[in-house]
Amino acid sequence: MRKPHKSKCGFLFFVFTALAWAPGSIRAEDFQGSTHMLEFEKPPLGYKGKVATDPVAVLNKSLRANRAAGWKEYHPKFGYLPAVLEMLCVPAASQMLVFSKTSVQRRFIDSENPRALYFSDDVYVGFVPGAPDLEIATVDPDLGTVFYTVSQDDSEPLRFRRNDDCLSCHASARTMGVPGFVVRSLDADAAAEIIAGTDANNVTHCTPIEDRWGSWMVSNTPANWIHRGNALGTGDTRVPIEQKLLARIFDSARYPAKGSEIVPLILHDHQTHMHNYITRLNMEGQQRIASYGNLRYLESQIRAFLRYLLFVEEAPLPSPVIASKDFLAAFQKNAKRDSRGRSLKDLDLQTRIFRFPCSFLLDSDAFRKMSAPVREAILLRLHKVLQGENPEPQFEKLLAADRQAILEILKETAPDLTAGW
Repeated sequence: MRKPHKSKCGFLFFVFTALAWAPGSIRAEDFQGSTHMLEFEKPPLGYKGKVATDPVAVLNKSLRANRAAGWKEYHPKFGYLPAVLEMLCVPAASQMLVFSKTSVQRRFIDSENPRALYFSDDVYVGFVPGAPDLEIATVDPDLGTVFYTVSQDDSEPLRFRRNDDCLSCHASARTMGVPGFVVRSLDADAAAEIIAGTDANNVTHCTPIEDRWGSWMVSNTPANWIHRGNALGTGDTRVPIEQKLLARIFDSARYPAKGSEIVPLILHDHQTHMHNYITRLNMEGQQRIASYGNLRYLESQIRAFLRYLLFVEEAPLPSPVIASKDFLAAFQKNAKRDSRGRSLKDLDLQTRIFRFPCSFLLDSDAFRKMSAPVREAILLRLHKVLQGENPEPQFEKLLAADRQAILEILKETAPDLTAGW
């Protein structure tokens, strides 16, 4: 086994175990070759040479144009975190806590001082109490995931600094071979060091609940849910974190919100992999068009993408769960609704995540600005699936009522994507 790799960057999950990605480990929501690296730094992609146009890049441009605008209020406990969350429209109610030392700021992280993560539809923010930097990742329609840091220094104006060093871990087999997100479930010992060999494959909405959230803290869990969160050690030595400690952390004034709620965790598991999928198809499509002038060999990738988009391999929820009012309001604030009040952001949370099983990220800038031939090929096949014209057995589990509802919602809320349907 090789030793864990130490990254120069510290966002979601950076330290890798020695688990190999053999072809047999590829799950149904992926495709053969989904872990192969793409040469995204070379033409036609040119990741490092292109100017980013993501939400952080746009905001940073305005801050640099007006130095005075960067002097945001500096919170005595959180530094620039409240200002960053507000400017990027990231809700504090999305707070999740992870205590494994899987960040470049690892020396500040332990089971009593976990790292907090916050997210919106396209921006992710990491905060460690007492650490020198905020960690930001965002989705660029052309480049995929782009990484930034913000210095927690009240003598400096707020500035976002792009950090391509993060690609040392965030461009790998775990991110589908493109700049992307890594979400892991692994065990950590009493010192919060990761335990080699305990890592689950990438966590997505297809991962069984019992395999999720190793080294995460999880609050408001239904009594009958079994998962890997809130525990230290591994195997027979894995013991729950004391309830007194959990309660103290969940209520800690060191964070801008309370707890590490289960619904944000579930949604985060879904959308990080969805972002990676969109980036992979966009980049691979551009490469194939540049090399061959067509998308002839992208068929399996598109089919796999649709399986994930439509939740056909979704792991069922063991029992109903409730989202907090604050998080639900923030998550659905930008929901697009049809004439019957329905939205792809409507949650089910009884046996599955969403009321209508189609990812809301289909209606995102990242998908909308995907290479046109790839986007149109996806939408053509999606239309056939929703009309019940696709013969593949994987889509047979989609109920006719769900297909019809998704079709109707998309026609009304995303007419530019569904023109000709």
